[in-house]
Amino acid sequence: MRPTLLALVVLSPMLALAEVKWQDFGRSSSEKETLALGRVKLTVELQKVQTSGFPDDLMITANAPGRKPCQVWFTSSYGYGSVAIYRNMLFLKYGIGRGTTGARVEHVKVLQLDHDLDELADVQCSYYIVTNPHNASPDEFQYRLNVRTEGGYTVFSFTLPKPQRGIPSEKIVRVKNDG
Repeated sequence: MRPTLLALVVLSPMLALAEVKWQDFGRSSSEKETLALGRVKLTVELQKVQTSGFPDDLMITANAPGRKPCQVWFTSSYGYGSVAIYRNMLFLKYGIGRGTTGARVEHVKVLQLDHDLDELADVQCSYYIVTNPHNASPDEFQYRLNVRTEGGYTVFSFTLPKPQRGIPSEKIVRVKNDG
């Protein structure tokens, strides 16, 4: 009995760790897409009036049962990205920047579904680094996002598959859970 209890105490933090499952949007030629993520329906649409100078100003409308719809506007290079949901949070992964490969990077915004999509965090989750001086093309380094809940906090951990000189191997964001 004691070894089982000890194993549960040791392993329980790992059981709470979840890798976020992304769903892509904007890869089709449609100006409006509807995605179902569990009980939440998201509509992603291209804005008619563009402010960025590029045709990639987008709006996401989140519809959850028993809640009024809420919206968030953002600009995504080339008009595509990915979304995921964990508990009451919407994760939005999108590219910013234009021009050469090294000028475009990805960010992840964490938005609260139950607070009109208020922003909790915005983290750069990719970098381009020239690793070979004989090859001018930069290599892309992409962080993986894991989420866990512990001690009244939700922790977002962005980690590289292996350490890379010049950029952090891990980025951690901790948000206090309300209620």
